[in-house]
Amino acid sequence: MDRQRTIKESVKVEGKGLHTGCYTKMYLHSAPENTGVLFIKNKVKIPANYKFVVETSRRVVLEKDGEKISTVEHFLSSLYYLGISNLYVEVDGDEVPILDGSAFYWVEILEDLVKDQDDLINELTIEKPYSFRVKNAEILFFPSSRFQVLCTISFPSSFLRWQTFYLKDLKDYKTEIAPARTFGFYYEVEDLIKKGLVSGADLNNALLVGEGGYVNEPRFKDEPVRHKILDLIGDMSLSGKRLKLKVISIGSGHLLHMKAISCLLRG
Repeated sequence: MDRQRTIKESVKVEGKGLHTGCYTKMYLHSAPENTGVLFIKNKVKIPANYKFVVETSRRVVLEKDGEKISTVEHFLSSLYYLGISNLYVEVDGDEVPILDGSAFYWVEILEDLVKDQDDLINELTIEKPYSFRVKNAEILFFPSSRFQVLCTISFPSSFLRWQTFYLKDLKDYKTEIAPARTFGFYYEVEDLIKKGLVSGADLNNALLVGEGGYVNEPRFKDEPVRHKILDLIGDMSLSGKRLKLKVISIGSGHLLHMKAISCLLRG
């Protein structure tokens, strides 16, 4: 089993949010064993746990006692890769900074600060397959000795049809998954602007998908499906456990991920 981890020293990260466009400052501090990841906003401690998820439309929003923190998935995805299980995250703002739209800079900022702790981390293993479905999306879990993710996405109204990527080992996360940016479709932009959902988006922190191809330069030819794996890992981290299983995702999103986690942990 792996040991729990935190960070050696405090670090400050700041930037605009993807959806709100508002500026946020985050201060990350070491936390003792068995603390978990806690966002602290206006003195309210909001656990990074699926039980505190209140919204899953285009991002994950956590809430406790009236205080919310939005778009936590990229940050949490990087923490899972690094094995950081205990952390205090002071937040001055409403949304985690989007940075470059991926998890790469979070990994770069934190990877040299990781510190092992004495206690072992709780693991989640399964002895039989499970499947969960919402409309046309499905997610399946299979027993495995390590965490693996096979993901497929398809958007029939665009050129993104049946992109598939298989993350066979988490050790490849930094090079194969972390750099993949969030993405959106050109035909949605006007409506999303009207709804105030992309106030912080630009062509540096998001990949824009046009009718026949990418509008800006992709980092991978299959960058969208890689980003879906990035999101899924961030969502799975809300279980609060180290996962020893194989995930197969077919068009799944935040809502289905939360449903699956909830059902798995109920046994």
